[in-house]
Amino acid sequence: MERFKRFLKNLHPTLKELICGVFLWGLLLGLGFVWLSDSKMGFLLSLSAGVLVAAGMAFHMCWFIGDSLELEQEDASKHMKKGTVLRMAAAMALVVLVWRLHGDIIAVFLGLLTLKLGAYTQPLTHRLAGRLKKHNGA
Repeated sequence: MERFKRFLKNLHPTLKELICGVFLWGLLLGLGFVWLSDSKMGFLLSLSAGVLVAAGMAFHMCWFIGDSLELEQEDASKHMKKGTVLRMAAAMALVVLVWRLHGDIIAVFLGLLTLKLGAYTQPLTHRLAGRLKKHNGA
């Protein structure tokens, strides 16, 4: 447990806020759309898989950006392109896996979309986190 706390403490604050946004949007989309699905469990599992991969993609982006900052401009550009291809491949692999397991493909796309929604709402998450820190006296 101590190791996990240290891991969370060392994360970049913007990444923490983005991940919170991803999970919050996943929860909101799950609560909002589960009632429209024929297979509620399949929808929730597929959505959860999409949200987890979206969070993993956020970690991967942060890691790749950090690595790219230490490279020359041309090498950094190639490195970032390689990271983009890897994230796209992960998303496509998830879609194929869920399709092969007869899951809900739309739910997977909604789960992956939480990364974009989390990025758009990160400034709001940042303000809320600041208010929580101020309220808690930290």
